[in-house]
Order: sequence, then C-alpha cells, then structure tokens
Amino acid sequence: MKEHEIKKLDHTKLVFILKGLIIGGISGIIVSLFRLLIEVAGEKIVGIYLFLQIHRWYIIPWLILMIFCAIFVGKIVQSEPDIKGSGIPQVEGELQGEIHQNWFAVLWKKFLTGVLSVGSGLFLGREGPSIQLGATVGQGFGHFFKATPAEKKIFISSGAAAGLSARSNSWPRIWAFF
Repeated sequence: MKEHEIKKLDHTKLVFILKGLIIGGISGIIVSLFRLLIEVAGEKIVGIYLFLQIHRWYIIPWLILMIFCAIFVGKIVQSEPDIKGSGIPQVEGELQGEIHQNWFAVLWKKFLTGVLSVGSGLFLGREGPSIQLGATVGQGFGHFFKATPAEKKIFISSGAAAGLSARSNSWPRIWAFF
C-alpha cells in the first residue's frame, strides 16, 4: 500500500505567482485607464465633429490644433522609436534579446501618444499598445527587482498577457457611467 504524499507548493512557485499577480494588477490598471481615456476622448471627438458641422468657422482652429497634436506626437515618436506601430514586434524583440527598450520611456510615451492618436479619432488598433504597455510594466518590475534575464522574460510575458487580457475586459465601460 502506498502512502499518500501531500504535494506542497514550493516557495519559488508561490513567489512567481505573487509577482505575476502584482504585474497583472498594475498592467490591468494602466491598460484599463488607457482604454477609458480613449473611449472618453472618442466620445468628445464625436461631439466636436457634430459641433463643427453647425459652426463651420471653427474648422480652421480645429485643424490647427490637430496639426499641433500631430507634430507633438511625431516629436515624441522621434524621441522614442520603440513606441512606433502596434508594439508587438518590440515586445517579441525584447523577449528574444534583440531589442533593449527603456521601459519607463516606452510606458509613458506609448500611453500618451496612444491616447492622443486613437482618442483623436484615428483608426488605430488598441490590442498592440495594450500588449506593449503590459509588457513594459513587466520589464519595469524586473528592472526594479533586479531580476535575472530568465525572470525578466517571464515578467515581460506576464505583463503582455495581462495587457491583452485587460484590453479584452469590459469594466472600463462601467466606469464611464460614473
């Protein structure tokens, strides 16, 4: 007769679960805020366009404002090329060790330019930026805790998964009612 063995959750797995929860929570908050701001900006843009249909003399100042916004976003993208595009190739490059991003610069610049670009009415995807935002949270977590290269990859992957998951969640729409 075999004795029953009780499998214990070893300390390492428990620590990684806790770190994954922290990365997922922070990524979820950032990506949800990103989505919320885009949705609010999108609603405001519709109102502005309806206003411009009636008050056409405001179109010129609006165009000037949008040109300044485009120049501002362009300058930020020039200062940090890793925020171009969807962000998924950059995350893949980081995981493969081919790209080394400045996680904090990518995080706030991708967030700001994404809200300005998508929120102003441009037809751009939200999944890629959400993945990149989550991945940079994981990368920053690894940097802050001086993780090993293998741990950093796990953290980046965890953040990317959390970013995609937060993108698919619908709770920011609930916030819009408040």
